[in-house]
Amino acid sequence: MSQQPTQMHSQDEKSPLVVGVDWADAKHDLCILQPGRAPITRRINAEPQDVQEIIAELRRIASGRPIHVCLEKGRVRIIHHFVLLEDITLYPVDPKQATRFRESFVSSGAKDDRGDAYYLARLLADRHEDMRPMKPDDPLTRKISLLCQTRRNLVDDKTCVLQKLQAALKMYHPLALMLPVKKLDSGLALEFVRRFPDPRKAKKAHRETLKKWLARHSIKQPERVAQIIELIRSTPLVTSDSALIEPLVIQVQTLVAQLEKLQQGIEKCEEAIRVAMAQHPDAKLFETLPGAGPALAPRLLAALGSDRDRYADADSLSSAVGIAPVTIASGKKRQVRRRRACPKFLLQTFHEFAGCARRFCPWSGAYYRWQRDKGVGHHAAIRKLATRWARILFRVWQTRQAYDPARYLESMRTKNHPLIAFLKN
Repeated sequence: MSQQPTQMHSQDEKSPLVVGVDWADAKHDLCILQPGRAPITRRINAEPQDVQEIIAELRRIASGRPIHVCLEKGRVRIIHHFVLLEDITLYPVDPKQATRFRESFVSSGAKDDRGDAYYLARLLADRHEDMRPMKPDDPLTRKISLLCQTRRNLVDDKTCVLQKLQAALKMYHPLALMLPVKKLDSGLALEFVRRFPDPRKAKKAHRETLKKWLARHSIKQPERVAQIIELIRSTPLVTSDSALIEPLVIQVQTLVAQLEKLQQGIEKCEEAIRVAMAQHPDAKLFETLPGAGPALAPRLLAALGSDRDRYADADSLSSAVGIAPVTIASGKKRQVRRRRACPKFLLQTFHEFAGCARRFCPWSGAYYRWQRDKGVGHHAAIRKLATRWARILFRVWQTRQAYDPARYLESMRTKNHPLIAFLKN
């Protein structure tokens, strides 16, 4: 890493302290740049007291000047450590952007953590005017955002556990997968697996025990009760090998317990989201959107946030969340492809909302069919629809006026949009 003094934009003593941070799991490297002085490097452990000590040292070096910190996006812990400190401004950059900036200095590809911190600081020092600082949302919006992300993580964990449970049951207890339920995580199926993880005991269960189990899940019709009990009695065992069954019983019992805990966590998140949305002044703007519902409305609210200056226009929003395509042009070649360098959770939010909107909003459904008739693939058509919705959402968010479908259709008719003719079909 070069130790030569770095030329900053301003030599004034009031110029901000520029800090690059390479944040890792066990240790963190920092590089501090000041006008006319050699870079200062620090390496600290990930312990909370070390983080507080480095913040105190940065303030001591800054001597009242603002502190600008450049770091890679996705470093969630440091963002939560620094984001609410009034004298520290964060400048998150895309990891690919940081890598390419470093490679413009080191063509060999050599790298180390201290060097990464230095080049992050150089990136901010050299391109400060082109970089947008991170402005935190208000506390209620940040709470909704983190609750939505937590809920999504728990849902993903639950899906993973369900897949493991299904695989284990297929090996020795397929009867649990033959019950008349749509999902294995339904109350009826989960109670059956919890009470009868051993298929040999399930077949020997008393008829009255099975009737009470079915009654707890609102199955009381004699014909249906008799049908399910007959299914349990008549389905042959795939194996009676205790060496296989007993270890898998332990695994299944553990997975069922995990599913129940995860479901409790999901329900707690949903209740906390519901309470927070009831208090948020922008909630109605998103709750009235067609297809949003209690899951997607909070995610859309969190995606746009509370800072109305965060996105310059709807195109900036589309690019930031990843639904806008990327154009690559060189000479006579021109390629338009899907944007991959983007926050995946935000991309999923807009993609899933557009997928729901096409089922609840007539013009959205017509737009999707229009794109499909032109030969556009399913996911590409959904992204195109999401881009149109991003324009609507940006307008709703900026004006704080709820989406009016009749007004939007009238606007399309005024412009004689080709979708109108397709909508009539």
